[in-house]
Amino acid sequence: MSEVTTRTSNWLKFGAPTAFVLMWSSGTIAVLYGLQNSSVVTFLLLRATGAAAVSWAVWLVVRDPLPVHRRQWTRLITVALLLQVFYQGFFFLALGSGTPAGVVAVLVGFQPVLTAILARPGYNPTLYAGLALGFVGVVVTSAAGIDLSEVGSVLGVVFSLAALVGITAGTLVQGRTTGVGVWSSLALQSTISAIVYAVIALTTGQLRAQINHQLAAAVGWMVLVVSVGATALLYVMIGRGEATKVTSLFYCVPPVTALLDWAFFGRFLNAWEMTGVVLVSLAVALTQRSKESDESA
Repeated sequence: MSEVTTRTSNWLKFGAPTAFVLMWSSGTIAVLYGLQNSSVVTFLLLRATGAAAVSWAVWLVVRDPLPVHRRQWTRLITVALLLQVFYQGFFFLALGSGTPAGVVAVLVGFQPVLTAILARPGYNPTLYAGLALGFVGVVVTSAAGIDLSEVGSVLGVVFSLAALVGITAGTLVQGRTTGVGVWSSLALQSTISAIVYAVIALTTGQLRAQINHQLAAAVGWMVLVVSVGATALLYVMIGRGEATKVTSLFYCVPPVTALLDWAFFGRFLNAWEMTGVVLVSLAVALTQRSKESDESA
């Protein structure tokens, strides 16, 4: 094995998972900056349009397989609506409601545990311990994040839980999609979501934005670093056999997001919210441990 190959392999094994978590977590901060100068649906439209343009540009070079059969198209469109529209839409709405980024990240971060339960029925003590712990973490964080005297606070938690449903369902459907390339999937799904957001923006009159450097930077970061870069890096690591390690690092997303929210906006989580971060992180770690045990069995 050459020195270059060894360095590439070591980076994919150790550096890439860490980079992925940082890139994925940073999306929340980019959204918060973008929403200061744009309506939610406008920012979603800009992100989807940019992601579609970049993905199609890459696809023109790599030319990976497009969907052919009706079942492939059905699943691709379903994933686009669940992940790109339902999940992204409610995730942005949750942040736009003023709910702390750490709270949103914890609630949506329960996704790996919920997905594991729905995708692998049967009794596994470690898996169900993770589910129970994660459920407690979600309840604690939800209770701490709700101020019943503020409608925005309640809606923020409701939107976060809706985003959780979207990303969980979308992940399950995506897992059953075969024969379609990574870049063709990203390009088509981004295009579909851009059309949906354009229709929503035009029919609701919510196409509003203050074009400036801050908005451009936020959209650019979401497109290049999160929507395209992080997703592509995820698939590269999966293709290299690092899927287990990547998934195990998802439990780092809520605390990393909370730290970035503090670093950029000075928002501190209270003791109960931090408890929720710890509980959900441990829950995802337990879920991953059960998966590793099954794979080694």
